[in-house]
Amino acid sequence: MSHLESIVPLLFKRALGQWASGVTVITTLREDVPHGMTASSFSSLSLDPPLVLVSVDQRARLHQLLPETGRYGVSILAKGQDPLSAHFAGRPNDRLQIPWMQAEGLPFLDGALAHLACDVFNAIPSGDHIIYIGRITHAQVWPNREPLVYHGGKYASLSVLH
Repeated sequence: MSHLESIVPLLFKRALGQWASGVTVITTLREDVPHGMTASSFSSLSLDPPLVLVSVDQRARLHQLLPETGRYGVSILAKGQDPLSAHFAGRPNDRLQIPWMQAEGLPFLDGALAHLACDVFNAIPSGDHIIYIGRITHAQVWPNREPLVYHGGKYASLSVLH
C-alpha cells in the first residue's frame, strides 16, 4: 500500500483545515433566480489574462448550473458574514435575509470585501471536483472592511493593517 492510499478522508480534511483561508460565496443567475455556494477553495490564477479558479464538488447544484450559465460571481466575505457562509455551505437559515445585489448581470452579496464577475474560461475535471477557471470581467473592492477567515472548522477575522 502506498502512502497516498493510506490517507483517509477525515485525516485529509483535518490536515487541510489547518490552512487558514478567506471565504467566498460563488454565485450564478439562472432564470432570474440567484444560486450560491460557499467556497474556500478559491484562488487567483493569472494576471494576464485575469483568471481565478474555484473548485466545485460534482454533486453540488452549482456544478449543474455553471455549464449552462457560463458565468459566476465571487463575493469575498467580510467579518460578520459567517451566517451567510454557513447558509450557502448547506446549513440553510430560513430567517436569514440574503443581502442580494446585482452587478454585471450577476448576483453578489452586499457587504462583502470584493466582488468579481467572471466568465467561465475553462472547466477541468479533477477527482470528485471540477475546477472552474473564470476570466474576470469586472471587479469591485471595498478596502476598509475586515476579512472573514476560516481555520480549523471555525470562522475568525483579522485586524486590517494600515
